[in-house]
Amino acid sequence: MNRVALPFPVLPGKSEADIRSIAERFKADPEGYFASRRRAGVTLERAYWQHTPMGDFVIGYVESERSVPEVLGAWAEGATEIDHFFAATVKEVHGVDITEPLPGPLPETVGEWSDPAVSERRRGMAFCAPLIPGQEDRGRAWTRETFASPGMTSSRREWGQNLEVVTLSYSPEGPVAAVYLEGDDPFEGNRRFTFSDDPFNVRFREELSTLFPPFVDFSQPVAGVTEIFDSLALRA
Repeated sequence: MNRVALPFPVLPGKSEADIRSIAERFKADPEGYFASRRRAGVTLERAYWQHTPMGDFVIGYVESERSVPEVLGAWAEGATEIDHFFAATVKEVHGVDITEPLPGPLPETVGEWSDPAVSERRRGMAFCAPLIPGQEDRGRAWTRETFASPGMTSSRREWGQNLEVVTLSYSPEGPVAAVYLEGDDPFEGNRRFTFSDDPFNVRFREELSTLFPPFVDFSQPVAGVTEIFDSLALRA
């Protein structure tokens, strides 16, 4: 199982209808959507629209039996009408041409925690933020150690969270972390994280302040995130 969260910038001047156009097309043609994703080996896909000081982003969260290049390659082939629409609209709205190899290093999922006691799928939330350039190795090492610690499980269970995924990507402006959370209510869980005085969460926030620039303040809840697509809801 490959899990990845991918941030796509929204080009200046694009409307809400533009931002939602891919999700609305998928919802209008469930059979076409699922045929496209089966070809790519995708088993779950969710998308979130985020307002940030750097502009708007759509963060896509994907679970797949195949790697990121293989998934993007399957979509880029344009074997179905929805594949073609998806590739063309991603380029038009986000300025990303998925028919070409991604520039720079490939997206890398550097952190993945899940609760082994939870088997059902719950509500999702995703957001992105720029890292301080040069902090990638520190972030990788800290995430690997922290996500494997008992404190991660105990703290996330406290607010009903069952999954957390962190993917490192690169933009022309520098490294970007995209985060996917899943739980009973990940928005409320994120809010509770920001004011928790549990020593694990305090240390977690302190480390984030060394990895992200000062204007990314994880002592406040992540704001401006809206879910725009969920393949589980479409299947239901």
